[in-house]
Amino acid sequence: MSRRVKEMLKENNELEQQLSDEGRKVLTDIVVYLRGVPVSMYEQEKVRRDIIQMLIDGEKRGTSAREVIGEDYREFCDSIVAEIPHMSRKEKELAFIRDTLPALIVLLVIWCAGRLAEVLAGVLPSFNCPVTLGNLVGGILLLAGAEGLITLLTKYAFESSRSFDRKWGAVLVIVFIAAVCANYLITYKVFRIHLGLAVVLTLAIFVAYRILDSNVD
Repeated sequence: MSRRVKEMLKENNELEQQLSDEGRKVLTDIVVYLRGVPVSMYEQEKVRRDIIQMLIDGEKRGTSAREVIGEDYREFCDSIVAEIPHMSRKEKELAFIRDTLPALIVLLVIWCAGRLAEVLAGVLPSFNCPVTLGNLVGGILLLAGAEGLITLLTKYAFESSRSFDRKWGAVLVIVFIAAVCANYLITYKVFRIHLGLAVVLTLAIFVAYRILDSNVD
């Protein structure tokens, strides 16, 4: 994230410590919901700062968070979001890429570690490792599942139904199992890549992520 976002995030974290446990719990749900709206992190932190101050002022008056914000937290958040600038299409795309790259890097590290173990164990005859269709399909499913999980957590931050949690939890488990099965059962070799090149590619993606993260709010 950009320097100004980091500074505001630090300030907000320090300011949040003045809240009671109840106030922090309410704030956490609100922040999770805000993370899913199409506004920049900088704008989200500005809103977060204002809400923290509202809750602090309310607690000083002996007013609960629910009394300060109202019964409908979602409506409260939507009314605020409607008044602040939304990201452009380009900004949304850059933010999506930035948020997806860490998961991709983790998958690549796991793949490289797995192939290295296979080479050392003699399963693979050389460092020129095959990339199977299962690897690609499984990776895509895992990335989609991770993105879906984040979307659910943000969109339904105020949802407390256990049946809701079980339903979507089951869906995510099925996606994970499908990804693992695809990775191991679909063995068609799409191409080969030297393990050293795969490591370099992973490092390059990590560098790209750090550059993007430092320039996107």
